[in-house]
Amino acid sequence: MSQFADALHQRTLALAAMLQAARMVDRLARKGTCDAEDFAIFVKAIFAPAEQRVERVYGDARHLRVGLRLLHDLLAGQQLERGQDILRMSATLMTLEKRLSRNANMLGKLADGLARIRRQAEYFHDTTHETVIANLADLYGETLSTMKPRVIVHGKQVYLRQSEHTRRIRTLLLSAIRAAHLWRKHGGSHFTLLLRRRALLRAADALLALTADDQSSSP
Repeated sequence: MSQFADALHQRTLALAAMLQAARMVDRLARKGTCDAEDFAIFVKAIFAPAEQRVERVYGDARHLRVGLRLLHDLLAGQQLERGQDILRMSATLMTLEKRLSRNANMLGKLADGLARIRRQAEYFHDTTHETVIANLADLYGETLSTMKPRVIVHGKQVYLRQSEHTRRIRTLLLSAIRAAHLWRKHGGSHFTLLLRRRALLRAADALLALTADDQSSSP
């Protein structure tokens, strides 16, 4: 694979990860649930070294198939339930992450908080321990939620009023910011979405086919 093609695949995986995280946020807010395995993968990704390849951050590209399918369908112009809300949330996350990258004080506060919570996760041997999730949610509230643009999450009040759900939502938003960072790190931008739409669609197709082959060959 050429360097250009590899960079495109990294951008596509990062964008798929951001969409998948946004979709989980939307499902938690509207239905009160999301896939437990996916949630654990995306929480673990918060602590992954940023220099890793995107598929390593999420364990395997197969773990991003939901996001890749969503990305493919959105780029192909299909009308999806909640698709536009997920897109709007993702666009806000991209802008927020870019502004975060220019705020040294906030970056330092975020890094210190993550280092502290990582030690807690290691103590519990569980990145999804309720104490870890509560502290990740608090860290989001103390940092990213104080910045503009604010990420607006629409859903049912019966879920949004429950602290368990709001903590999980904030944790996933923190994970989505990590994905947005990976997207920008590998050359992604709002202009990329506008000017490289077809290339991203082809890359999503290729990655879906590749991960489908991986699944079919697994024992």
